[in-house]
Amino acid sequence: MPHSFPYTGYMGAQPKQQRVESKSGQVDAGLLLGPDALVSNGRMQDGTPVVLRPVRPDDRKSLCLFFGTCSPKSLYSRFERQINELPMELAAQFCSADGTREISVVAEMTNEEQHAIIGVGQLLADPNHTMAEYAVLVADPWQGRGLGSELTDFCLKIAKRWGIKKVVGEFSPSNVRIIRILQSRQFQLHRDLQEQIVFAEKILT
Repeated sequence: MPHSFPYTGYMGAQPKQQRVESKSGQVDAGLLLGPDALVSNGRMQDGTPVVLRPVRPDDRKSLCLFFGTCSPKSLYSRFERQINELPMELAAQFCSADGTREISVVAEMTNEEQHAIIGVGQLLADPNHTMAEYAVLVADPWQGRGLGSELTDFCLKIAKRWGIKKVVGEFSPSNVRIIRILQSRQFQLHRDLQEQIVFAEKILT
């Protein structure tokens, strides 16, 4: 599994039911892809409410601002490479894919003072929709407040609903926060000391 797949787009621009189909034309999962089908309310550790939902085409400006608040260190931890793209380029990539194998979600904070995307999560499925790679990125000002946990739980819920049997990921050993999150959710971790990579996997039942 590649560990630096590109940001992806909204999984359905219409409110009607849609289904993901494999190359054979068979339905892989009865996943509702309308804009209201996958929305969840969450809270950070300090009680701040967030809305978790699929990314939308009109999120480009908000995503540009989001990426601008992510430090080079955070971006490197997410992509495991140096990021040379500008925030506007990352935002455009995130909003532009067709979404047949990818689901991207955002954590949005909306209150009287602020309306902003402060975290993103992603699932990239294999062609058979049996395994999906997972990744998450939280803006630096909001790290350490439980948002990574909220995004992880939301992505696992979506993966299960999507018919995914196994969720996997690759992370740097220095990414202690995400490793703790995955350990607490019964992911199996395998450390490659030579490559300096932690492989994580979880069977969904």
